[in-house]
Amino acid sequence: MKNIQKLFAISCLILSTNIFAIVNNYGFTLRIIDFCTDWSCTAPFNAFTGSQYVAVNETGAVPGADTISVNLPTSGTYGYIRYKVKNEFKFNGYGEAEGEEYQYCATGSSSDYATEALAKAAATDTTYVMQLAENFSWGNGVDAAGYGDISYGYGAGQNDIPGYTSHWSASTLNKYAYIFKREETNDEFFLTTVLQGDYDFGSGEIPSTINLGIEASNSVLIMFSTCDTSAINRGRCTSAAENNCIPYLGEPLFDFVIQ
Repeated sequence: MKNIQKLFAISCLILSTNIFAIVNNYGFTLRIIDFCTDWSCTAPFNAFTGSQYVAVNETGAVPGADTISVNLPTSGTYGYIRYKVKNEFKFNGYGEAEGEEYQYCATGSSSDYATEALAKAAATDTTYVMQLAENFSWGNGVDAAGYGDISYGYGAGQNDIPGYTSHWSASTLNKYAYIFKREETNDEFFLTTVLQGDYDFGSGEIPSTINLGIEASNSVLIMFSTCDTSAINRGRCTSAAENNCIPYLGEPLFDFVIQ
């Protein structure tokens, strides 16, 4: 028998001019959540399959987009979590363009602004889609170029995962590694990381919560730049937006903890 529990989307969102962008809203749709016993997720336990939008704003989790009903196993210990995300992110925010002093951008606008106040006034809701083949162009040692990537974490053992190799330096923000993988289309991708808590589901006690934390106090949920050749090659934008001010995914800090 499977127990039903809640997955809470909890925001530790702290707005500060010390981060690259001010985020008024950030959300995405979860399609699958699997608990795994290894990085490759060779024998996953499916906790959720469906379509649930989760979001945070400047005050915390957005009501109605803050919980997911999930199936829990009745035995086993799972140290990893894999989830499938719809490649469509909802943004609202503004900030300084990367590498451009006194050039500000706002979501929902292709223009650049001379002051942060002007960008703030211009910010509206927008939908952002990554170009996955370009974004994952380096591969990860297991998934071919165009189909996978890996971001090492700064924690012990998080930059030495058997079979995987990274083109990038280890993150200074995220303790745990993220493994990315896409299938044939640009519509969805998988992300695998550490499931903190190492909970024994055979203990007979139902965990009180499974927390999904989306934190921006020490990380960067979204960033802005000009859509130039480099940005196009990295999958941040397409040639249709060339020379425009664009938002793109930064390095969010996602925490998954069983309590």
